[in-house]
Amino acid sequence: MLPVFRPGGVALVRAARPRPGDCAVYSWRGRELLHRVLRASGDGAWFGDDAGRLVPHFVPWGDVRGRALGGPLSGGLPGLFYSRLRRALSRVFRHE
Repeated sequence: MLPVFRPGGVALVRAARPRPGDCAVYSWRGRELLHRVLRASGDGAWFGDDAGRLVPHFVPWGDVRGRALGGPLSGGLPGLFYSRLRRALSRVFRHE
């Protein structure tokens, strides 16, 4: 989730249901993770990373801890735009 959040850093979390574009903390396979909400439904949300390396995965709302508070790229429309742009650029410039 660079450059919005750094590995090992501290994130403040508001106990609120995140919307698409928001970064959020959730429980996944016994770990607490922070990723971007790509899509949301009545049952939960699809999470992924901005670089497009993580396979998007569904998390029920009961496992979502809340919305991560950060700078302007951590949520809402700017965050969603940034994430989509970064994922597209990653596909173009990926060296495998």
